[in-house]
Amino acid sequence: MPKPVQNDFARFTLANQPAKPRIVAGSCGEVGTRKTSFWLGAPGPIVIFSFDRGLEGVVEPYQTEKEIYVKEYDWATAPGKEADQGAAQDIVDQFTEDFEHAITVARTVVIDKESDLWSVAKYARFGPPEKGRPDDWDGLKAQIRRLLNMPKALDLNFGVIQAMRNEWVQGPVNPNSGKAGIKQTGVRIPAGMEEVEAIMHINIEHLHQDGEFLMKIGKARGPGGRDIQYQTIPAVDFVTFAQLVFPDSNEGDWV
Repeated sequence: MPKPVQNDFARFTLANQPAKPRIVAGSCGEVGTRKTSFWLGAPGPIVIFSFDRGLEGVVEPYQTEKEIYVKEYDWATAPGKEADQGAAQDIVDQFTEDFEHAITVARTVVIDKESDLWSVAKYARFGPPEKGRPDDWDGLKAQIRRLLNMPKALDLNFGVIQAMRNEWVQGPVNPNSGKAGIKQTGVRIPAGMEEVEAIMHINIEHLHQDGEFLMKIGKARGPGGRDIQYQTIPAVDFVTFAQLVFPDSNEGDWV
C-alpha cells in the first residue's frame, strides 16, 4: 500500500489572495485640512461615526450625490466637572454595536474621530485622571484594536480620522538643573491610540502649507503603494487617490 504523501504545510494557509480594491487608511491632520472631505468622497453608502459634531458645512455637498448615514455620539468632560463614567461606557457599548452592524452593510465606514473614541473609551474604563494611574492599558488597546481590525476581513473602505496633539516626552525640564519632568518637543503628532498607524494599510497626514492642501503619505500597501509611500503629494480626492493605490482600477470602480 503506497505511503501517504506528507504535507509539511497542511497546518498553514497558502498566501494566494489578490489585493482587494479597497482603501483602509488612517487620516490625521490639523483642523481644516480636509480630512473628513476626503472620506466623504468615497463610494456610498457611507456610514460616518461622528464624535465631535463637526459635519455641518462639510457633508452637505456630498449628500445629494450618494447615501450618507451619520451617527453622532455626545460626550465630553466639562472643565471642573467630573463626567459620568457610566455614560461613557454606554456610548462605547452603543458605538460597538453600531459599528459592528455598519461594516456589514456599508461600502465605506468612517470614524471621525478615533481620537475622541479613544478618549471616551479611556474614561469608560479608567474614570477621571485623578482616580490614579491606569493599570490596564493592554485591555483598552485590545478593545479598540479588535474593532479597527474587523473591517479588514470584509470588502469595504474604512477610514480612521485622528486629530493632532502636542508631543510630550520625559526629560530634563531645565538643562542647567537637570531636573527631570515632562516637556513638549514642539512636534505635533496624531492624538488617540498610538497603534492606529500600525493597524491601517495606509497612513495619510493632511496638510495645509503656503496656501496649498497636501497629503503626506506614510506606509502605503497596495499595487501602487510603493510609488507613493513616504511622498508628499498635492491633495487629491478619494477616487483619484484610490486609483493611485490601485493603478489597474478606473474611476467607475470607486463611485
